[in-house]
Amino acid sequence: MKKTILLFTMLLFKVSYSQTNVDQLLELGIENAQRFSTDYFAPAGELLVNSMSNGWYKTAEVKKLWRFEVGFIGNLSFVREEKQSFILNTAEYEGLEFSEGPSAQLVANAFGGNRGDISVVLDQGQLGQVEITLPDGIGGKEVNIAPTGFLQGSMGISRSTEIKARFLPKIAVRENTEVFLYGLAIQHELTDWIFSWKRLPFRFSGLIGYTNVRGFYDFTADSEIDGTDQEIRLKSNSWLVSGIISTKLPKFNFYGGFGYYAGNSKADILGTYEVQRGPLASQTVKDPISVNNKASGLKATIGANVKLGFFRANLDYTLQNYQNLSIGLNFGW
Repeated sequence: MKKTILLFTMLLFKVSYSQTNVDQLLELGIENAQRFSTDYFAPAGELLVNSMSNGWYKTAEVKKLWRFEVGFIGNLSFVREEKQSFILNTAEYEGLEFSEGPSAQLVANAFGGNRGDISVVLDQGQLGQVEITLPDGIGGKEVNIAPTGFLQGSMGISRSTEIKARFLPKIAVRENTEVFLYGLAIQHELTDWIFSWKRLPFRFSGLIGYTNVRGFYDFTADSEIDGTDQEIRLKSNSWLVSGIISTKLPKFNFYGGFGYYAGNSKADILGTYEVQRGPLASQTVKDPISVNNKASGLKATIGANVKLGFFRANLDYTLQNYQNLSIGLNFGW
């Protein structure tokens, strides 16, 4: 439970995994380790891009010149059962076989949990065999919900346009771990273009937003394999282009949006590693694994907001690859 509370930006998926499995993966060889890591982390990278493209708006109305608000945005992304595992086909690996069962089996990714231990064996011919147990997801159990959160503010810069910024200062999520986030967006209200549109009971606007996440974890002190400067660096970028519609009621309003998101998430396992078994035995390997995941798709959002004096709150639900619930708590004028 302690690990699943701190799933922010998916960095901890890679941290938990690295402490116990980097050494074993390298015993299977660089190419096999890279192949497995790519499939294992793919859904985590996709979810991060999905989640960070949410929470940019709560109305199609833009703020008047120099008016602003600041607050907190929280996201809950939901992981479907089919996103908790992947098919590992040993025919796509070099010299690898399952200890038991067919050559292609369903195994856990960063979100999943294996039903009992699943082992693979690397055949090295005259050098013998190397056997490892494949990892479960974070905490050794299935993950169904992944929370993220950040500070966000907005300000009107003209009659029809406002800018938005989101920020999470560099924080220590756990020992030797840092996460940092920033993002910018611009929203323009189209309702102001034509006078007759102002009489409609709805507002229309368009938005473009960008979010960048960076993370760092130094696990040299906790590593089970000798080496130096053993660390993980995470970089993630997420873009959103969306149309927005909302009602014009005084206090309580509904809003919706339809848009396109795209981005990528990259994690590098850096440092030196002195491998003891397998094809790399007695070798020192440097910067062995780099995982790069891309994600894109359409998304649709529906929500409601309430305004009480200087206080504003909103709640919305987004249909996308990883469905998402967002809540915003803001103060402004």
